[in-house]
Amino acid sequence: MTEQTKPSTFFKAAFREQQKAIFTCIPGHILTFDPTRQMAQVQIGVQRVDINDATFTPPPIIEVPVQFSGGDWHLEFELNPGDEGMIHFAQRCVDGWIQTGGVAANPIARFHNPQDAFFAPGYRSQPNKLPAFQNNGIRLASRDGSQFAWLKNDGTVSVENPAGHIRIAVDGTVTINGATITPGGDVITAAGISLDNHRTSGVTPGSGISSVPVT
Repeated sequence: MTEQTKPSTFFKAAFREQQKAIFTCIPGHILTFDPTRQMAQVQIGVQRVDINDATFTPPPIIEVPVQFSGGDWHLEFELNPGDEGMIHFAQRCVDGWIQTGGVAANPIARFHNPQDAFFAPGYRSQPNKLPAFQNNGIRLASRDGSQFAWLKNDGTVSVENPAGHIRIAVDGTVTINGATITPGGDVITAAGISLDNHRTSGVTPGSGISSVPVT
């Protein structure tokens, strides 16, 4: 009896094929996204191999709920075709739950099936890693890092875009582009000029209007 004809070899091969029909989780990406229903069409990101060792790309999965963290208070963000993440598969049919929520009916005896998928955005392959990632506090940012709201671990806060910034120091001093405001609400400088004890030029006592400040 050869290795190929042993019963154990047969059962191992049969079990391996059965495992291919059990879906747990796998990386993938968005093909289309419906922001009204928060449902996506997703593509599994790993090829399958059939019993003859031929590879093929699994078909797209439609009507997939997308994760947006939170409940009544939640985080919204834009999703576009190609955005990567993890596809999770429920252990039961979720058709009823998608329609009603709560404890829903289980209309079909379906287990670990690709039709019962959920998509969690944010897992990234190396070609799509964030180029301007900062391992410091928490930051809500655009992919290129040019726009962000950032709570840093040193206690400072920054909100910036390419045209300007608002920065709050640990002591509460606020800088808005060229203006500095103290925690008491006093504007100390604007465009680099002190507004606390500055002098003006072109003034004579009386009812005249002064010229621009002098630093």
